[in-house]
Amino acid sequence: MPQALSVISRVSTILNMFSEAKPLLMIEEIAATLEVSPASAYRYVSEMTQAGMLTRSSGCYRLGPKIIELEYLVRRYDPVIQAGSELMNALSDITGCSVLLCNVYDQTIVNVVHVVGRNPVALTYTRGMPMPLFRGSQAHVILAHMDRRKLKRIFEVSLNNAALAPDVKAIGVDWQAFTKTLRQIRSRGYYISRGELNTGVDGIAAPVFGENQEILGSLVLGINTASPPAMEEAMLIKLVTQNAMEISSRIQHIRVMP
Repeated sequence: MPQALSVISRVSTILNMFSEAKPLLMIEEIAATLEVSPASAYRYVSEMTQAGMLTRSSGCYRLGPKIIELEYLVRRYDPVIQAGSELMNALSDITGCSVLLCNVYDQTIVNVVHVVGRNPVALTYTRGMPMPLFRGSQAHVILAHMDRRKLKRIFEVSLNNAALAPDVKAIGVDWQAFTKTLRQIRSRGYYISRGELNTGVDGIAAPVFGENQEILGSLVLGINTASPPAMEEAMLIKLVTQNAMEISSRIQHIRVMP
């Protein structure tokens, strides 16, 4: 068992080395990160290449066909995406705004669907990009509905993280203030961010729930403040919250195809 876990850990470490800034990896980089010899690193990537997770290109390694296949399966059959796509397109048509569906995976929020509106906005966190956990409308809504014990663990660890602490304290300087802010968001049922992620972009987010009312993510309306929709903000909030509720309802009726 320890050996199996060690293998999984190595695979995860190698995959996590890839990023938008680092789409290609060299054996020497992998060996240094894993703290193993180049020969051992080569053995690991060879096995991952055979499994389709990596592919060799001009002496470097990039993500392989299996990753592309898995990404297709997520887009095609993920119940949250299935439930939301049609409604998101309609919401974008009505408002002219961009619409995002952001899923939460443990402590990682990812933009999984992005419908571009007639008045597009310049977003840093496009589809597939991990998003901040404590900043932006998507984050506030998800945190407000997260399990309290899990939330407290995340709060305590993040408060001691120099990179995350400023965003945490912006919500609340201590646990009492932090949870008070989130309770207010939970009570309202939505959160509006004003340029928290991108200048000139406001976001209205509402929660999306699973079958057992666990938080799965959030539906976000991205508003270009230089060219806002003609609708009043109250109507936009109503549309976002209603559509988020409908997505949550549809998720419960989706069945995985054989």
